[in-house]
Amino acid sequence: MSQVKGKVLKHAGQTRLMHWIHLICFVILGITGLGFYFKIITIDYIFGGIGNASVVHRWLGVVFTVGPLLYILTNFGRFSRFIDTISTFTKDDFKWLKTMGGYIPGLKGEVPPQDKYNAGQKLLGWLVIICCFLFFVTGFPMWLWRHAMPPQLLGLCYDIHFWDAVIAILAVAGHFFLAAIHPKSRVEFASMMTNGYVEAAVSAHHNEKWFATLQNDSELKA
Repeated sequence: MSQVKGKVLKHAGQTRLMHWIHLICFVILGITGLGFYFKIITIDYIFGGIGNASVVHRWLGVVFTVGPLLYILTNFGRFSRFIDTISTFTKDDFKWLKTMGGYIPGLKGEVPPQDKYNAGQKLLGWLVIICCFLFFVTGFPMWLWRHAMPPQLLGLCYDIHFWDAVIAILAVAGHFFLAAIHPKSRVEFASMMTNGYVEAAVSAHHNEKWFATLQNDSELKA
């Protein structure tokens, strides 16, 4: 582990706010959606009945969609850098995937240096983008044009929406475990969900390539 002292700003304030909004919306959307699909009356009652649960689900879907769009418009440079980072896969990224960063017992090998986001986080980033796009292209037609759509197309939208949700829930659950619970990586949760800073020594170890670009940058503080 590096002996570098101080802290590094990894996640800016607007990024953390967007993450909070998206997470809260996702959790409530997931709970209400599962309640609808499996007809879990208890979940509907939590929101005051199925009608209220439906209203909550639809309008939180709007927030879930509009929130990131506003973030992109107001932070286009930062978002562009994020897309560039998660789209860039090097030999070190593929080596990381072979060992899964050392997080899975039994997969041995040297963990190569990583960028601001490791190879797993890069894949997760694209998975989240794809899932959100599918939520958008299926959810709003199901809400706004369900009476005008052919039954087969409406049914297809429901199926895609449901399985998209299953994949997203599993991905977010895995992400939460690694970011908040796993002893090797749980510092990430505190960084994203609180003040945005992470110990410099941790970044130097887990995000060596990115950290090297910050050593003379204002984001590195003593």
